Amino acid sequence: MSVNFNFNQLQAVYSKAWLERKPTIAFELVVGRGCFVFMIFFSPEDKKTSGENLFVYLRHMNSLLKLKLYGSRRNGDFKVFLNERQEKLMVDELQLVAGRGNFSFEQLLLELNNSIPQELPEQENVNTLRRVWPDVRDELKDTVDEAERTILIGVIKLPDNKKPQDKTLRKLYIFTNSTAEDINDFIKVLKENNHTLKWTDDQEKVPKSFADLIIKIKI
Repeated sequence: MSVNFNFNQLQAVYSKAWLERKPTIAFELVVGRGCFVFMIFFSPEDKKTSGENLFVYLRHMNSLLKLKLYGSRRNGDFKVFLNERQEKLMVDELQLVAGRGNFSFEQLLLELNNSIPQELPEQENVNTLRRVWPDVRDELKDTVDEAERTILIGVIKLPDNKKPQDKTLRKLYIFTNSTAEDINDFIKVLKENNHTLKWTDDQEKVPKSFADLIIKIKI
């Protein structure tokens, strides 16, 4: 038997990210002893994880829930259906003490929904994604291009019939220590000049700085 619920408080951060074409949302909610990390990825390349899915990572349970979203996001519908296994994992995440107080799963969902931020600072978004990535990378490897390549070594000029992919640019948020502001500025330069990034998994390589790479783009 499944439980259905509408996380309608997602509308504000989702709409802002959509309008600003920043297809990555990540934030953490703390309810009681439970830590719930909400994530949504949406871009033309996010075919398997598209904004049609809400991912919820449960820190204590070390489990990632994939919840299909139903309804019109434009109208504030973020409806999900949770099966018995998912419900149990979310309850266990709270680390409740048996026999103490009355518990309502619907109340937990309401509390999570009401805790969703209506504004999400970009740096907080980036920090959350970096913290959680080591725990979810295997299950979310489709959200980035060549997830095993984490060292930034260059830029590549694309032909006129191609554009840089969000799945490649998104790696800047995860695999560099740069601020959200610097990353956004760098992505703007890349898109304006139709360049993408070159990454490697060779640990002997030294990562390039944004300044070094921008010079190469300007040449």
